[in-house]
Amino acid sequence: MPLSLKAKLETWGAALRAYDDEDFETALKLFSRIPKSSIILTNIGLIHAALGEHEIAVERFIEATLRDPYLAVAYFQCGVSNFLLARYDLAYCDFREASRHLRDNQTIDYEQIGLSFKLYPAEVLFNRGLCLVCLDQVDKGLADLEAARKLRATKDHEIMGDAIRMRGRGYTVFSIPRGVCYRPSEKKLANAASKDYMGEARLIAAIDLHDTTTGFAGAEQLRYRAERSASSEEARGPPVAHPLPRSASLNDAARLLSRKSKITPQNGSAG
Repeated sequence: MPLSLKAKLETWGAALRAYDDEDFETALKLFSRIPKSSIILTNIGLIHAALGEHEIAVERFIEATLRDPYLAVAYFQCGVSNFLLARYDLAYCDFREASRHLRDNQTIDYEQIGLSFKLYPAEVLFNRGLCLVCLDQVDKGLADLEAARKLRATKDHEIMGDAIRMRGRGYTVFSIPRGVCYRPSEKKLANAASKDYMGEARLIAAIDLHDTTTGFAGAEQLRYRAERSASSEEARGPPVAHPLPRSASLNDAARLLSRKSKITPQNGSAG
């Protein structure tokens, strides 16, 4: 029987509490009960990555991008896991896709959709450059590292100059920090139990578990109002969707996941 929105939010809250307590097994079980949106799949991938299970994490991040091909942060984190598996060619393709889906933005702030993380072009370029260095394309890799240094935006990015002086050797990739994942607001979780005077649960969610795209609150409200207005008029034909086609690189990655390679992950902390 499908979960109600109230039950989904309560399950999500319980999964987050388990995750924060580092009870990862329970967190994964609870997240697995929620319909698999790109947001929930990204959370599951982040938990597997925290456990060092990067093969499974890559599969979940690929699933997330299949549901939302605009989700740059999922391409980014897929690249992190592939890098830590020493699959530098696949990691390079992932970071290239993340860069493309940044769409010339100076940053993408995911706070509005519940993820306390900002994705910077400097970090994507830095990670891509490290992949090239590890693939023995040192000159191209250093060019990416230098381009990343010029785009640095935070104090954490100051290490890029040192990385260039060391020609990338001994450095690892930037990543979403451990413990960060998509979270509904505390207010929304509290409102999940509220009811109207007719006795039926009513909740307006900032994050729609059925959404397959990473919309932002203002745009979503405008779309909602337009749909409500259109419902009172005569329909003029179904809308035409124009999803961005998924890259060939991630299709290749999905096929390669079936190979049972014995590769020792590279350890290291982000940035």
